[in-house]
Amino acid sequence: MTPHDLLRSPEGAGACEVEIGCGNGHFLSAYALAKPGTLLIGIDIKEKRCRKAREKAEKRGLRNVRIVHGSAEEFLDGLSPRSVDAFHIYFPDLWPKSRHRKRRFFTLERLRQMHDCLREGGTIFFGTDFFDYYLQAKVLVALHEGFQITVSQAPEAVLSSLYGRKLLDARKTMHLFSAVRGPSAEEQRQEEEHQGKVQGDIEKDEKG
Repeated sequence: MTPHDLLRSPEGAGACEVEIGCGNGHFLSAYALAKPGTLLIGIDIKEKRCRKAREKAEKRGLRNVRIVHGSAEEFLDGLSPRSVDAFHIYFPDLWPKSRHRKRRFFTLERLRQMHDCLREGGTIFFGTDFFDYYLQAKVLVALHEGFQITVSQAPEAVLSSLYGRKLLDARKTMHLFSAVRGPSAEEQRQEEEHQGKVQGDIEKDEKG
């Protein structure tokens, strides 16, 4: 099922949130209980994880959960502009070596895509235990200029994920932030041009 098909389904008529890298579905299944009116889509590249995530949702009777097996990048490519209320990205692949950083999911290009897909006021929730990745992600958000980093934390359900529980048991730090969508630099420029045109038309009418 394509992103377009999912969002056109009855469940997609309201709010929609996407978890990128849903793994075995621990977070999504726990989070879905608190968001019964929201379509929650989980994406993962590994088929076995997707199967387990689907089974969890089915056993709990979660009719608002959909699991997509495939590339997150390709899924983003298929989303319509301003169709998503939130993206959840928790504990993505680290690629810790400097020469491998370009393989990380969270890049400026992906950030631009997510910005386009988010509705006004939509949020990206990001979490990792690797401080270097956390810092890189925040820097990219600042460079984009279309988001406001906020103090609001990720949903508590993130602690129910397999990796989240491991970190808690090991008493390791989770680095979390959220970024709220505002207008991009291009959208701001277009709005300023529009307002300038409106003001110009008003002045013409007043003179005429």
